[in-house]
Amino acid sequence: MKKFIRNSILFCLPILLGAFSLFLIPLDKQFAYHYVKGECSDKASWMYHRVFEDERPVDIVFSGASQTGSAVIDETISEKLSQTAGKNIEVVNYGYCRGGRDIQYTMLKDLFHQKHPQLLVLEVTEDEPKKSHPVFPYLADTKDLLGSITLLNLRYFPSIWKGVTVRFESLRARVTNSYRYKEHGSYPPFGYRGSSHTVKREYINENAKKWEHRFSRQKPGSLRRIELSYSKHYVRKIVELANKNNCEVGFLYLRESGSNLKVPLLEEYYLDFGELIILPNEIFENSNNWKDPTHFNDSGAKEASEFLAPVLADHIQ
Repeated sequence: MKKFIRNSILFCLPILLGAFSLFLIPLDKQFAYHYVKGECSDKASWMYHRVFEDERPVDIVFSGASQTGSAVIDETISEKLSQTAGKNIEVVNYGYCRGGRDIQYTMLKDLFHQKHPQLLVLEVTEDEPKKSHPVFPYLADTKDLLGSITLLNLRYFPSIWKGVTVRFESLRARVTNSYRYKEHGSYPPFGYRGSSHTVKREYINENAKKWEHRFSRQKPGSLRRIELSYSKHYVRKIVELANKNNCEVGFLYLRESGSNLKVPLLEEYYLDFGELIILPNEIFENSNNWKDPTHFNDSGAKEASEFLAPVLADHIQ
């Protein structure tokens, strides 16, 4: 038995050493952002293009999950702010599907390395996401990936393996020269991804019942603090990143259709870092503004964006 264990260790050791030696190679960001194709309508490859290849500046960036992606018409806000300011103001919708503060931190870190936004508007919903984003390990630098072993990150070890995978595939593509990227002109100029679909009222009612059930099951405060620790950790890192780059931070509350929660559960926590923007309740209550129970359609996004433009005008110098 001892001989078998020893031989198994000797067999696995070179494989493990080879895998982790990949972390010594800097992550190829262009490959990584294109490697997750098919995810979020290829939004990651657009984000790489907008930040690393597009020469336009970024003055205001909206960061969040798919709620941001379907609620903020960056082209509309850019046009209105440019008219108000008498100069060109570039707004970017950096919303990426599914919740996870770690992926937002990673993407914003790359953005701040290339651009110099004046204002970051960070999406908040009823509550903070509890888990790591599944795409985070594919885009994160080695230091950020290995350092994500904070309390209750249950995806840590699978994330390490994903980090190994993307680095191996990047190295293989470089050696074989087998990867091809889109032409620069094939990308849309703005990040908003809209929909003209309108949800059926019955789905909004079902969503409301789910929220009633969720609110009826209150968790102990100690458990809440543990669950929120990972997400809060990255909110602080995002704010610190923005402050380091002389960028103001604000928050935009984008709730679901059925929660009827007028302010987020962590309202006071966000207010310690910046202004909390809350859209008029009429936008949320109009069922014609929803693509599904959790995302605005074009109508809802238009109303939200027209409300946001004058609110943001005071923050642009």
